[in-house]
Amino acid sequence: MSLAKVIQQLRLSDKHALVYEALMKKPYATPLELSRATKINRSSLYRYLEDLRELGLVELVLGDKSSSYKVNPGGLNHYLLSEESRVEKLKKSIPKLVEELVAVKAENRSEVKYFDGREGLKQMLWNVVNQKDEFLGLGYQSWNATVGKNYADKLRQKMLDNKLRSREILNEVDDSFAFTDLGKGYSQVYEHRAIDPKILLINHDTYIYGDVFAYYYHYEGEYFGVEIHNKEIARTERQMFEVLWGMAK
Repeated sequence: MSLAKVIQQLRLSDKHALVYEALMKKPYATPLELSRATKINRSSLYRYLEDLRELGLVELVLGDKSSSYKVNPGGLNHYLLSEESRVEKLKKSIPKLVEELVAVKAENRSEVKYFDGREGLKQMLWNVVNQKDEFLGLGYQSWNATVGKNYADKLRQKMLDNKLRSREILNEVDDSFAFTDLGKGYSQVYEHRAIDPKILLINHDTYIYGDVFAYYYHYEGEYFGVEIHNKEIARTERQMFEVLWGMAK
């Protein structure tokens, strides 16, 4: 990766990269020398230098007659460590923030969320498995057909890790569990039954979990899904599922 790309990853601009690169070529450069080398006017140059100093990437060296700047050799490693610490703090604080956001949501407020494309369906499936309660649904095709086997197996593994159970009704079941590398171990959390298509022809997937009823559609390159966040709708769909589950084999 080029220096400019590295600097951009630190959320800095091409001009910051230009100044940093100039200091790598000429340590202890004065602002005047840097301005000439980078073609950046001195008023702007001081701002870029200050940004780099705040990140610990550049050091100011005070002299008898003039000040100069040089690259801090350990600056990048220090920045990386500080970023890792920041990310760890975020990882710890985000779940609590999500709980607070859920808490302030109006209890009876309904929501409808639309998801588009494969990435949208990946997000939908993540929402399905990223909760604590059993989820129910009708299955049209394996998750593999929609989001790929690798991603699908990550979701299945998450279910196993969290002991998240699922029941699914399909028109045709695969009791060999050949659709997943987890094999029949996946049956610890996943149970499926088949229903005669003459009774119910299934041509899209549905999911019921918590207060959410969701469905998504994928056929001939068209991928979209919808989540309906409504307690009463979810309750009705759950009752309908249990009736069909009793009819399925």
